[in-house]
Amino acid sequence: VPDDIVLLDAMPLTPNGKIDRKALPAPAMLRTPVVARPAFTPATNDTERTIATVLQELLGLERVGTHDNFFDLGANSLMMMQANSRLRTALGVPLSLVQMFEHPTISSLAAHLGAANRGEIGAASAAAGQDRAQARREAMEQRRGARTRAT
Repeated sequence: VPDDIVLLDAMPLTPNGKIDRKALPAPAMLRTPVVARPAFTPATNDTERTIATVLQELLGLERVGTHDNFFDLGANSLMMMQANSRLRTALGVPLSLVQMFEHPTISSLAAHLGAANRGEIGAASAAAGQDRAQARREAMEQRRGARTRAT
């Protein structure tokens, strides 16, 4: 999948009739934002400030507003994995990658984490998360046992 698409009336050609790659416009120079960024809204609490700091570092931005969508700012799935790891450590809360995709702004993610800390998310989702974690641990132990028997 190409990063950029530039529409041209015609491809520039060399005198021999081949595509003149040197005459093609540079995509980065033509890039325009697809989505207009909302007005900058600064973080209002410690959770929002922590999330903003992590994203600023990963994305190399001076500031990130609480209503800016992570993906509109240039984040991708690999960056979100890094952010997830850093946020779990910095905030000391369980945070899944799925939750970060479901709440792609600082304000929505902070509100979600606040609701989870207050117990408003529900015991069923917490139990489901524990069941998945237990299943992963059991699968890892089975794989270790299979490797030990194979050697």
